[in-house]
Amino acid sequence: MLNIPRELIWDILLRLQLKDLIRYGCVSKAWYAFIHNQDFIKPHLESSIKTNSTRTILLHTTPSYFLSLPFDNDEKLGTATVVRFSIPSKDPVKETTVTVGYANGLVCIRNCIDEDISYITLWNPSIPKLKKIPIRTHELCCLFSHSQLVDASAQHEPRAQPSPKSERLDIYGFGYDSTNDDYKLVGIIRKPADEYEVSVYSLKANSWKRIQNIPCCGFSLFAPNNHMVFSKGALSWLMWKKLHKELQYVIVTLDLTSEKYREFPIPVDRIGEIENPMLELDALGDYLCICINRFMDRCEAWIMKEYGVTESWSLLYSIEAVYIIDMLYTVEFRTYKPLVFSKNGKTVLLKMSKNFKSDSLVWYDLEKKSFKQVEISGLPGLFKPTICWGSLCLLDGDPVIV
Repeated sequence: MLNIPRELIWDILLRLQLKDLIRYGCVSKAWYAFIHNQDFIKPHLESSIKTNSTRTILLHTTPSYFLSLPFDNDEKLGTATVVRFSIPSKDPVKETTVTVGYANGLVCIRNCIDEDISYITLWNPSIPKLKKIPIRTHELCCLFSHSQLVDASAQHEPRAQPSPKSERLDIYGFGYDSTNDDYKLVGIIRKPADEYEVSVYSLKANSWKRIQNIPCCGFSLFAPNNHMVFSKGALSWLMWKKLHKELQYVIVTLDLTSEKYREFPIPVDRIGEIENPMLELDALGDYLCICINRFMDRCEAWIMKEYGVTESWSLLYSIEAVYIIDMLYTVEFRTYKPLVFSKNGKTVLLKMSKNFKSDSLVWYDLEKKSFKQVEISGLPGLFKPTICWGSLCLLDGDPVIV
Protein backbone atom coordinates (compact mmCIF):
# COMPACT_ATOMS: atom_id res chain seq x y z
CA MET A 1 0.00 0.00 0.00
CA LEU A 2 2.94 2.33 0.73
CA ASN A 3 4.17 2.02 -2.88
CA ILE A 4 0.79 2.96 -4.38
CA PRO A 5 -0.12 6.66 -4.63
CA ARG A 6 -2.79 7.56 -2.09
CA GLU A 7 -4.83 9.35 -4.76
CA LEU A 8 -5.03 6.16 -6.83
CA ILE A 9 -6.08 4.08 -3.83
CA TRP A 10 -8.71 6.69 -3.01
CA ASP A 11 -10.13 6.65 -6.54
CA ILE A 12 -10.25 2.83 -6.67
CA LEU A 13 -11.88 2.42 -3.25
CA LEU A 14 -14.54 5.04 -4.00
CA ARG A 15 -15.75 2.85 -6.88
CA LEU A 16 -16.02 -0.37 -4.85
CA GLN A 17 -19.17 -1.95 -3.45
CA LEU A 18 -19.70 -1.87 0.32
CA LYS A 19 -19.23 -5.61 0.82
CA ASP A 20 -15.85 -5.42 -0.96
CA LEU A 21 -14.72 -2.47 1.15
CA ILE A 22 -15.57 -4.27 4.37
CA ARG A 23 -13.64 -7.33 3.20
CA TYR A 24 -10.61 -5.24 2.17
CA GLY A 25 -10.59 -3.67 5.63
CA CYS A 26 -9.18 -6.99 6.85
CA VAL A 27 -6.08 -6.73 4.61
CA SER A 28 -4.07 -4.62 7.05
CA LYS A 29 -4.38 -2.12 9.87
CA ALA A 30 -3.62 0.67 7.41
CA TRP A 31 -6.45 -0.38 5.07
CA TYR A 32 -8.79 -0.77 8.05
CA ALA A 33 -8.00 2.75 9.29
CA PHE A 34 -8.35 4.17 5.77
CA ILE A 35 -11.82 2.69 5.19
CA HIS A 36 -13.05 3.59 8.71
CA ASN A 37 -11.93 7.21 8.38
CA GLN A 38 -14.74 9.77 8.11
CA ASP A 39 -12.70 11.56 5.43
CA PHE A 40 -13.32 8.49 3.25
CA ILE A 41 -16.83 7.51 4.42
CA LYS A 42 -18.34 10.90 3.48
CA PRO A 43 -17.06 11.08 -0.13
CA HIS A 44 -17.95 7.42 -0.67
CA LEU A 45 -21.55 8.22 0.27
CA GLU A 46 -21.52 11.29 -1.98
CA SER A 47 -20.23 9.16 -4.86
CA SER A 48 -22.96 6.58 -4.25
CA ILE A 49 -25.68 9.25 -4.34
CA LYS A 50 -24.25 10.84 -7.48
CA THR A 51 -24.04 7.56 -9.41
CA ASN A 52 -27.05 5.77 -7.83
CA SER A 53 -24.74 2.74 -7.59
CA THR A 54 -26.09 1.70 -4.17
CA ARG A 55 -29.64 3.11 -4.32
CA THR A 56 -32.39 0.84 -3.02
CA ILE A 57 -35.98 1.12 -1.83
CA LEU A 58 -36.38 -0.24 1.69
CA LEU A 59 -39.89 -1.65 2.14
CA HIS A 60 -41.25 -1.87 5.68
CA THR A 61 -44.15 -4.30 5.90
CA THR A 62 -46.43 -5.48 8.69
CA PRO A 63 -45.68 -6.55 11.35
CA SER A 64 -41.92 -5.93 11.34
CA TYR A 65 -40.40 -7.24 8.11
CA PHE A 66 -38.09 -5.31 5.81
CA LEU A 67 -37.40 -5.96 2.15
CA SER A 68 -34.75 -4.37 -0.04
CA LEU A 69 -35.54 -3.49 -3.65
CA PRO A 70 -32.54 -2.67 -5.92
CA PHE A 71 -33.09 0.65 -7.72
CA ASP A 72 -29.84 1.71 -9.37
CA ASN A 73 -31.52 2.89 -12.60
CA ASP A 74 -34.88 4.33 -13.60
CA GLU A 75 -35.76 1.71 -16.18
CA LYS A 76 -35.68 -1.44 -14.11
CA LEU A 77 -36.27 -2.34 -10.49
CA GLY A 78 -34.93 -5.64 -9.18
CA THR A 79 -36.46 -8.32 -6.97
CA ALA A 80 -37.51 -7.46 -3.42
CA THR A 81 -35.57 -9.58 -0.94
CA VAL A 82 -35.85 -9.87 2.83
CA VAL A 83 -33.35 -7.81 4.85
CA ARG A 84 -32.47 -9.10 8.29
CA PHE A 85 -33.15 -6.78 11.21
CA SER A 86 -33.30 -8.27 14.66
CA ILE A 87 -32.80 -6.98 18.18
CA PRO A 88 -33.77 -8.78 21.40
CA SER A 89 -37.51 -8.22 21.89
CA LYS A 90 -38.80 -7.00 25.23
CA ASP A 91 -42.36 -8.13 24.57
CA PRO A 92 -42.75 -9.92 21.19
CA VAL A 93 -46.52 -10.28 21.56
CA LYS A 94 -47.28 -6.57 22.01
CA GLU A 95 -44.32 -5.09 20.13
CA THR A 96 -44.76 -3.18 16.85
CA THR A 97 -42.06 -1.65 14.65
CA VAL A 98 -42.15 1.88 13.20
CA THR A 99 -39.71 3.53 10.79
CA VAL A 100 -38.88 6.91 12.35
CA GLY A 101 -36.63 8.38 9.65
CA TYR A 102 -33.61 8.08 7.38
CA ALA A 103 -30.33 9.96 6.86
CA ASN A 104 -27.11 9.06 5.01
CA GLY A 105 -27.73 5.32 4.87
CA LEU A 106 -28.98 5.07 8.46
CA VAL A 107 -32.55 4.03 9.22
CA CYS A 108 -34.03 4.89 12.62
CA ILE A 109 -36.33 2.15 13.94
CA ARG A 110 -38.70 2.39 16.90
CA ASN A 111 -39.98 -0.77 18.57
CA CYS A 112 -43.13 0.08 20.55
CA ILE A 113 -44.61 -2.03 23.35
CA ASP A 114 -47.36 0.51 24.01
CA GLU A 115 -47.86 4.26 23.58
CA ASP A 116 -45.56 5.02 26.52
CA ILE A 117 -42.71 2.52 26.13
CA SER A 118 -40.45 2.11 23.12
CA TYR A 119 -36.91 1.14 22.15
CA ILE A 120 -35.02 2.89 19.38
CA THR A 121 -32.25 1.56 17.14
CA LEU A 122 -30.13 3.11 14.40
CA TRP A 123 -29.66 0.58 11.62
CA ASN A 124 -27.49 0.52 8.52
CA PRO A 125 -29.07 -2.22 6.35
CA SER A 126 -26.23 -2.09 3.80
CA ILE A 127 -23.46 -3.32 6.11
CA PRO A 128 -25.46 -4.46 8.27
CA LYS A 129 -24.76 -2.82 11.65
CA LEU A 130 -26.89 -1.23 14.36
CA LYS A 131 -26.72 0.85 17.51
CA LYS A 132 -29.26 0.88 20.32
CA ILE A 133 -30.24 4.33 21.58
CA PRO A 134 -30.45 4.79 25.38
CA ILE A 135 -33.98 5.21 26.74
CA ARG A 136 -35.06 8.75 27.58
CA THR A 137 -35.79 9.69 31.19
CA HIS A 138 -39.54 9.92 30.46
CA GLU A 139 -39.69 6.45 28.95
CA LEU A 140 -37.47 5.05 31.69
CA CYS A 141 -40.07 6.23 34.22
CA CYS A 142 -42.84 4.65 32.14
CA LEU A 143 -40.84 1.43 31.87
CA PHE A 144 -40.35 1.43 35.66
CA SER A 145 -44.08 1.92 36.18
CA HIS A 146 -44.79 -0.87 33.67
CA SER A 147 -42.43 -3.23 35.53
CA GLN A 148 -44.06 -2.29 38.84
CA LEU A 149 -47.46 -3.17 37.42
CA VAL A 150 -46.24 -6.59 36.30
CA ASP A 151 -44.42 -7.37 39.56
CA ALA A 152 -47.26 -6.14 41.75
CA SER A 153 -49.78 -8.18 39.80
CA ALA A 154 -47.66 -11.32 40.14
CA GLN A 155 -47.21 -10.80 43.89
CA HIS A 156 -50.82 -9.67 44.53
CA GLU A 157 -49.59 -6.33 45.88
CA PRO A 158 -51.19 -2.87 45.38
CA ARG A 159 -50.51 -1.76 41.82
CA ALA A 160 -48.17 1.10 41.00
CA GLN A 161 -49.69 3.77 38.77
CA PRO A 162 -48.25 4.40 35.29
CA SER A 163 -47.64 7.89 34.00
CA PRO A 164 -50.83 9.92 33.29
CA LYS A 165 -52.15 9.86 29.71
CA SER A 166 -52.05 13.66 29.57
CA GLU A 167 -48.26 13.34 29.38
CA ARG A 168 -47.07 10.91 26.72
CA LEU A 169 -44.65 10.72 23.84
CA ASP A 170 -46.12 11.75 20.51
CA ILE A 171 -43.49 11.61 17.79
CA TYR A 172 -39.83 11.04 17.04
CA GLY A 173 -37.69 12.45 14.23
CA PHE A 174 -34.21 11.57 12.97
CA GLY A 175 -31.70 13.55 10.93
CA TYR A 176 -28.12 14.67 10.35
CA ASP A 177 -26.40 17.80 11.67
CA SER A 178 -23.76 18.42 8.97
CA THR A 179 -22.16 21.35 10.80
CA ASN A 180 -21.23 19.19 13.79
CA ASP A 181 -21.08 15.91 11.83
CA ASP A 182 -23.61 14.41 14.25
CA TYR A 183 -26.74 12.31 13.91
CA LYS A 184 -29.61 13.49 16.09
CA LEU A 185 -32.89 12.06 17.29
CA VAL A 186 -35.68 14.37 18.45
CA GLY A 187 -38.51 13.27 20.76
CA ILE A 188 -41.66 15.22 21.62
CA ILE A 189 -43.88 14.73 24.68
CA ARG A 190 -47.30 16.35 24.90
CA LYS A 191 -47.86 18.07 28.22
CA PRO A 192 -51.18 19.41 29.56
CA ALA A 193 -52.77 22.36 27.73
CA ASP A 194 -51.16 21.41 24.41
CA GLU A 195 -47.61 22.24 25.51
CA TYR A 196 -44.91 20.16 23.85
CA GLU A 197 -41.66 19.25 25.58
CA VAL A 198 -38.74 18.50 23.26
CA SER A 199 -35.56 16.47 23.84
CA VAL A 200 -32.63 15.83 21.50
CA TYR A 201 -30.32 12.80 21.42
CA SER A 202 -26.79 13.23 20.03
CA LEU A 203 -25.04 10.17 18.61
CA LYS A 204 -21.64 11.81 19.25
CA ALA A 205 -22.40 12.48 22.91
CA ASN A 206 -24.56 9.33 23.24
CA SER A 207 -26.94 11.25 25.50
CA TRP A 208 -30.25 13.15 25.62
CA LYS A 209 -30.82 16.80 26.54
CA ARG A 210 -33.85 19.07 26.90
CA ILE A 211 -34.27 22.06 24.59
CA GLN A 212 -36.88 24.81 24.30
CA ASN A 213 -40.50 23.69 24.06
CA ILE A 214 -42.31 24.07 20.73
CA PRO A 215 -43.32 27.77 20.66
CA CYS A 216 -46.54 27.35 18.63
CA CYS A 217 -49.07 28.24 21.32
CA GLY A 218 -52.59 26.91 20.67
CA PHE A 219 -51.50 24.48 17.96
CA SER A 220 -51.76 20.70 18.24
CA LEU A 221 -49.73 17.99 16.57
CA PHE A 222 -51.40 16.88 13.37
CA ALA A 223 -52.89 13.38 13.30
CA PRO A 224 -52.95 10.65 12.08
CA ASN A 225 -49.73 11.08 10.05
CA ASN A 226 -47.89 12.79 12.90
CA HIS A 227 -44.28 12.18 11.89
CA MET A 228 -41.21 14.34 11.36
CA VAL A 229 -39.50 14.82 8.01
CA PHE A 230 -35.76 15.45 7.57
CA SER A 231 -34.74 17.93 4.88
CA LYS A 232 -32.05 20.62 4.52
CA GLY A 233 -30.57 20.00 7.97
CA ALA A 234 -33.89 20.41 9.79
CA LEU A 235 -36.80 18.31 11.00
CA SER A 236 -40.30 19.46 9.99
CA TRP A 237 -43.79 18.46 11.05
CA LEU A 238 -47.43 19.57 10.74
CA MET A 239 -49.48 21.28 13.45
CA TRP A 240 -53.02 22.64 13.40
CA LYS A 241 -55.62 24.62 15.32
CA LYS A 242 -59.24 25.63 14.83
CA LEU A 243 -59.68 29.29 13.90
CA HIS A 244 -63.12 30.80 13.27
CA LYS A 245 -64.65 27.35 12.59
CA GLU A 246 -61.88 26.53 10.11
CA LEU A 247 -58.75 24.45 10.46
CA GLN A 248 -55.45 26.32 10.19
CA TYR A 249 -52.32 24.31 9.44
CA VAL A 250 -48.70 25.28 9.89
CA ILE A 251 -45.37 23.57 9.20
CA VAL A 252 -42.95 23.77 12.12
CA THR A 253 -39.22 23.15 11.63
CA LEU A 254 -36.36 22.55 14.05
CA ASP A 255 -32.84 23.27 12.79
CA LEU A 256 -30.61 20.47 14.08
CA THR A 257 -27.53 22.72 14.35
CA SER A 258 -28.93 25.86 15.99
CA GLU A 259 -31.89 24.04 17.63
CA LYS A 260 -34.06 27.00 16.70
CA TYR A 261 -37.67 26.78 15.50
CA ARG A 262 -39.32 28.27 12.43
CA GLU A 263 -42.83 28.04 11.05
CA PHE A 264 -44.46 28.70 7.70
CA PRO A 265 -47.90 28.03 6.16
CA ILE A 266 -48.87 25.16 3.90
CA PRO A 267 -49.42 26.05 0.21
CA VAL A 268 -53.20 25.54 0.18
CA ASP A 269 -55.77 27.74 1.92
CA ARG A 270 -59.18 26.84 3.33
CA ILE A 271 -58.41 23.16 3.96
CA GLY A 272 -61.50 23.05 6.17
CA GLU A 273 -63.66 23.32 3.05
CA ILE A 274 -62.17 20.11 1.59
CA GLU A 275 -64.22 17.02 2.32
CA ASN A 276 -62.17 14.41 4.23
CA PRO A 277 -58.72 15.79 3.40
CA MET A 278 -55.58 13.79 4.18
CA LEU A 279 -52.35 15.78 4.53
CA GLU A 280 -48.90 14.23 4.67
CA LEU A 281 -45.57 16.01 4.92
CA ASP A 282 -42.53 14.33 3.36
CA ALA A 283 -39.22 14.93 1.59
CA LEU A 284 -38.85 14.49 -2.18
CA GLY A 285 -35.16 14.59 -3.00
CA ASP A 286 -33.89 17.98 -1.79
CA TYR A 287 -37.40 19.42 -1.51
CA LEU A 288 -39.87 19.58 1.33
CA CYS A 289 -43.12 18.12 -0.03
CA ILE A 290 -46.73 18.07 1.14
CA CYS A 291 -49.35 15.70 -0.25
CA ILE A 292 -53.04 16.60 -0.06
CA ASN A 293 -55.42 13.78 -0.90
CA ARG A 294 -58.92 15.15 -1.47
CA PHE A 295 -61.02 12.02 -1.51
CA MET A 296 -63.47 11.73 -4.43
CA ASP A 297 -61.82 14.77 -6.00
CA ARG A 298 -58.06 14.84 -6.62
CA CYS A 299 -54.61 14.17 -5.19
CA GLU A 300 -52.06 16.99 -5.11
CA ALA A 301 -48.37 17.26 -4.30
CA TRP A 302 -46.58 20.55 -3.64
CA ILE A 303 -42.82 21.07 -3.32
CA MET A 304 -40.96 23.94 -1.65
CA LYS A 305 -38.28 24.83 -4.21
CA GLU A 306 -36.46 27.21 -1.88
CA TYR A 307 -36.45 25.91 1.68
CA GLY A 308 -38.25 28.16 4.13
CA VAL A 309 -39.55 30.56 1.45
CA THR A 310 -43.35 30.40 1.39
CA GLU A 311 -43.58 31.95 -2.09
CA SER A 312 -41.53 29.08 -3.54
CA TRP A 313 -44.27 26.47 -3.07
CA SER A 314 -44.90 24.90 -6.49
CA LEU A 315 -47.60 22.44 -7.56
CA LEU A 316 -45.86 19.24 -8.70
CA TYR A 317 -48.99 17.41 -9.86
CA SER A 318 -52.74 17.33 -9.45
CA ILE A 319 -54.20 13.93 -10.30
CA GLU A 320 -57.94 13.58 -10.64
CA ALA A 321 -59.38 10.94 -8.36
CA VAL A 322 -60.26 7.69 -10.11
CA TYR A 323 -62.88 5.77 -8.22
CA ILE A 324 -64.77 2.69 -9.32
CA ILE A 325 -68.07 1.36 -7.99
CA ASP A 326 -68.33 -2.38 -8.55
CA MET A 327 -71.40 -4.63 -8.61
CA LEU A 328 -71.38 -4.78 -4.81
CA TYR A 329 -71.38 -0.97 -4.67
CA THR A 330 -67.87 -0.97 -3.19
CA VAL A 331 -66.02 2.26 -3.92
CA GLU A 332 -62.32 2.06 -4.84
CA PHE A 333 -60.32 5.22 -4.23
CA ARG A 334 -56.62 5.82 -4.76
CA THR A 335 -54.03 7.96 -3.00
CA TYR A 336 -50.54 8.81 -4.21
CA LYS A 337 -47.23 9.60 -2.52
CA PRO A 338 -44.14 10.79 -4.49
CA LEU A 339 -40.92 8.93 -3.67
CA VAL A 340 -38.15 10.02 -6.07
CA PHE A 341 -37.58 11.85 -9.35
CA SER A 342 -36.17 10.11 -12.40
CA LYS A 343 -32.70 11.19 -13.56
CA ASN A 344 -34.13 13.64 -16.12
CA GLY A 345 -36.69 14.99 -13.63
CA LYS A 346 -39.59 14.47 -16.07
CA THR A 347 -41.17 11.57 -14.20
CA VAL A 348 -41.66 10.77 -10.53
CA LEU A 349 -42.00 7.38 -8.84
CA LEU A 350 -45.24 7.19 -6.85
CA LYS A 351 -46.56 4.82 -4.24
CA MET A 352 -50.18 4.17 -5.19
CA SER A 353 -52.57 2.90 -2.51
CA LYS A 354 -55.98 1.45 -3.27
CA ASN A 355 -58.43 1.81 -0.38
CA PHE A 356 -55.39 1.58 1.97
CA LYS A 357 -55.50 -2.19 1.38
CA SER A 358 -53.15 -2.62 -1.58
CA ASP A 359 -49.94 -0.76 -2.50
CA SER A 360 -47.98 -0.63 -5.75
CA LEU A 361 -45.32 1.50 -7.48
CA VAL A 362 -45.97 3.53 -10.64
CA TRP A 363 -44.05 6.08 -12.70
CA TYR A 364 -45.96 9.32 -13.37
CA ASP A 365 -45.01 11.49 -16.34
CA LEU A 366 -45.32 15.11 -15.18
CA GLU A 367 -45.66 16.49 -18.74
CA LYS A 368 -47.87 13.85 -20.36
CA LYS A 369 -49.80 13.24 -17.11
CA SER A 370 -49.70 9.50 -17.70
CA PHE A 371 -48.88 6.43 -15.60
CA LYS A 372 -46.56 3.50 -16.18
CA GLN A 373 -46.92 0.48 -13.93
CA VAL A 374 -43.72 -0.89 -12.37
CA GLU A 375 -43.46 -4.67 -12.45
CA ILE A 376 -41.60 -5.99 -9.43
CA SER A 377 -41.05 -9.51 -8.14
CA GLY A 378 -41.56 -10.17 -4.44
CA LEU A 379 -43.45 -6.93 -3.71
CA PRO A 380 -45.67 -7.19 -0.57
CA GLY A 381 -49.31 -6.09 -0.59
CA LEU A 382 -48.79 -3.23 1.88
CA PHE A 383 -45.57 -1.40 2.57
CA LYS A 384 -43.93 1.83 3.71
CA PRO A 385 -41.10 2.77 1.30
CA THR A 386 -37.85 4.58 2.11
CA ILE A 387 -35.33 5.59 -0.55
CA CYS A 388 -31.88 4.55 0.71
CA TRP A 389 -28.27 4.77 -0.41
CA GLY A 390 -25.63 2.36 0.80
CA SER A 391 -23.06 3.86 3.15
CA LEU A 392 -20.34 2.96 5.63
CA CYS A 393 -21.94 5.03 8.41
CA LEU A 394 -22.12 3.17 11.73
CA LEU A 395 -19.32 0.86 10.55
CA ASP A 396 -18.23 0.38 14.17
CA GLY A 397 -21.75 -0.49 15.36
CA ASP A 398 -22.97 -3.86 16.62
CA PRO A 399 -23.58 -6.63 14.06
CA VAL A 400 -27.19 -7.45 13.24
CA ILE A 401 -28.38 -10.73 14.78
CA VAL A 402 -29.41 -13.17 12.04
